[in-house]
Amino acid sequence: MKASETQLRTILQGVKQFHVPLFQRRYTWGPKEHEQLWRDVMAQYDSLAQAEAEGRLAAHVATHFIGSFVLAPTESSASSAARFLVVDGQQRLTTLSIALCALRDVWSGLDREAGEAIHETYLINKFEKGQERYKLLPTQDDRDDYFAIVDAKPTRGATDSRISEAYRFFLARIGEATAADEEDCIELARLRDVILSKLSVVDITADRDDNVHRIFESLNATGVDLTQGDLLRNYIFMLLPSEERAHRVYNELWAPMEATIGSENIEALARLDLLRRGEEVLSDDVYRGQQSRLRQYEGDETAIEAQVADLLRQASFYQRILDPSKEEHLGIRAHLHFFKRWGAQTVNPVVMYAFNLRGDGVVSDEQVRELLLNIESFLVRRLLTGVRSGNLNRIFLRVVKRLIESEPHQIVDVARWELSGERSYWASDSDIEWAVANRPFYFYGRAEQKRMVLEAIERSFGHKEASDLEAMSLSIEHIMPQTLTAEWNAHLSEQGDDPEAVRSELLHTMGNLTLTAYNPQLSNKPLERKREIYEKSLLAMNQPIAATAAWGKAEINQRAKDLARRIIEIWPAPEARLTDGPSELWAPLHEACAVLPAGHWTSYSELAVLVGTSPIAVGNYIGKNHVTNAHRVMNVAGEVSPGFHWIDLEDDRDVREVLQSEGLVFSDDGRALPELRMTAADLQERIAAAMGEDE
Repeated sequence: MKASETQLRTILQGVKQFHVPLFQRRYTWGPKEHEQLWRDVMAQYDSLAQAEAEGRLAAHVATHFIGSFVLAPTESSASSAARFLVVDGQQRLTTLSIALCALRDVWSGLDREAGEAIHETYLINKFEKGQERYKLLPTQDDRDDYFAIVDAKPTRGATDSRISEAYRFFLARIGEATAADEEDCIELARLRDVILSKLSVVDITADRDDNVHRIFESLNATGVDLTQGDLLRNYIFMLLPSEERAHRVYNELWAPMEATIGSENIEALARLDLLRRGEEVLSDDVYRGQQSRLRQYEGDETAIEAQVADLLRQASFYQRILDPSKEEHLGIRAHLHFFKRWGAQTVNPVVMYAFNLRGDGVVSDEQVRELLLNIESFLVRRLLTGVRSGNLNRIFLRVVKRLIESEPHQIVDVARWELSGERSYWASDSDIEWAVANRPFYFYGRAEQKRMVLEAIERSFGHKEASDLEAMSLSIEHIMPQTLTAEWNAHLSEQGDDPEAVRSELLHTMGNLTLTAYNPQLSNKPLERKREIYEKSLLAMNQPIAATAAWGKAEINQRAKDLARRIIEIWPAPEARLTDGPSELWAPLHEACAVLPAGHWTSYSELAVLVGTSPIAVGNYIGKNHVTNAHRVMNVAGEVSPGFHWIDLEDDRDVREVLQSEGLVFSDDGRALPELRMTAADLQERIAAAMGEDE
C-alpha cells in the first residue's frame, strides 16, 4: 500500500470513477457532520482571504487535514476511466462531492460557465456513457438521489434521504453566505479553491493483489476510534518517562480530572483550554493544538505535571458549566443554567476565561455575574430580532482575545464593547420594540429558547406561584388562533379590523403569543372561552388578556409594547450599535427559497411572514437581488407575478414552463395547485432541518 498527502482536486481530476463497494454502509452523515465540515471549510476560507489581503501566496496557507481515503484499483470496464474501490472514506468523499454540486448550482445562477467548469471537471467524466459518466458511484440505495443531484434534475434534493439532506444543507449554507452584505459575502471562486485544494487528505492506495474486504474489516473492526482525549492522554504520559512520576500524575491529577467531568468530556475540555487562551482551534484539531502547545515542555517533567494540574483546575471550572448546581453563587448559577438550557456552548470560552480570573482573585463574583448577564442579553436580543447563530463561535473567540489584551478589572466593559460592535447584531432597545411588534417570534430559534424568553417575562411580574415555571408543562399558544373560525372573523370585524390582514401581519408576533398549560383546551376557541381559561391561569402574563373584552390589532400592538418594555428591563442594551444591514433582514428569505423544493411554490405573503415585512417589499427585493429558486415564488392566488423577471435579463425562459418541468401542477384556470403551496411554517421547518436546528 502507498500513502501520500493530497487534496480533493488531485483525486477527482482526470477520467476516474470511485466505486463504493457493496460491503460499505449507506451514506449516513447528518447535520452534525455537515456543520463540522462547513466550519472547517469556512475556517480555511478565512485563512486564505487573510493571506490574500496580506499579499501572501495561497500556496503558503496551511491545509486542514480532514481524514483519509483508502482506495483500491480495480479492473476497468470498457470505458477509459481509471476505477477505484472506496475501501474507506466514502462519507467524506460523498459529502465533498455533494458540496461541489451545491456550489455549482449556486454559482450557475451567477456565472453559468463557472458552474459548468465544476460539473465537467470534478463531478462527471464528460465523454463517458451510462454510469461510467459519474466520478463517484455510491452504494446502490443512494444512487438515484445522488445522480439526481449531479444531473441537476428538478427533483434534486427533494427526498428525505441523507443524500438529499446534505444537498439542501450545503445549498442553504452557500446561498446564505453569497447573499450576505459586502463585508461578509463569500467569493465562490475562493470557496471552490478551499474545497478542492485546502482540505488535505491522506490517499492510501492498495496494491491490486490486496484483499480490500480484509482491509475494510481491519479498519472498521472495533467500530470505535481513539478520541482526541485518548490521544492527548497518551501523549502527555509519553512525556513523563519517569514511571513513579507518571503514576503519581495519573492518580493525583488525571484520574481526578476524569472523575470531575467524565472521560467523555476530556476532549471538549482540551478544546476549551485552547480557546480560553485565545487560540482558534477546530474540534478536529484539538489533539494537534494541545500537542503543539505542550511540545515546548518536552524534557521537563515538572512543567508537564504543572500543565496537567492546570487542566485539573480547568476541569473544576468546566464542571460548573456542565452542572450549574456546582456553582455556589446563585446569580452566576442562574446564568449558567440559562446557557445550558439555551444550548449556548459557544459562550463557554468566555465563561472559562472569567472563571480563571475569578479563581486568581482578580475579579469578583459580581463582575462575573454582570458579564454573564450581558452575554445572556446578547443571545436573547439577537433571537428576538431574528439573527441566526451561525457566527457565534467567531464572535465569542474575538471577545476572549480582547479580554486577554485588556486589564482584568475591565472584563465587563471590554466584553460589552466588543459585543456591541456593528457586526455582532446585539439589538438596541428600539430594535427590540420594533421586532416584538413586527417580527414572527414564533418562527425563531428552538421551542425551548422561545419558552425561556416568555418564562423570563413571566418572572418579571413577580408572581410568587410562578417560580418553578420550568417544571410546569407549559407551551406557547396563539391567542388569536392560527385558524380563524367564523366567531373570530366576526370578532375581529367588530373591532374594525380586516381579519385576514391582522392574521397575516400579527399572528406569529410576540404580542399574540403566551404561555399556557391548557393549549389543547384553548386551541381556536372563541375569545370569551379563552378569557375564562386565562382567568384561571397561575401565570400573571395571562391576567391582562383575561381582563380584555376584545382582541384585535390594537390589543396585540399594545401587548407587544408592554412585553417589549419588560424585555428591555430584563436584558440590558448594548453600548452602541449601528442598524442591521440588509443581509440580516433578508436572510430568512434566502434560506426559505433555498429549501423550497421543486414541484412546490410559495407566495410573497408567506415569505413576508418569515421576514417580518410586507409582500410588496418581498417582491421588490426579489426583483433586485439574486435569490435561489425565486421563480417558485408567486402571488397568493398561485399565479406568476406579472412583474417577475429572471435576474439575468437575457434569460428568456418561460417561467411557467420551467415550473411545470420541475413538477409543479397548474389547474385549468392557470393557477398552481394550492396543495403544493409551502406555508411559512412549512418553510421554517425545512430551514431548521437544513441548518441542523432543533424545533
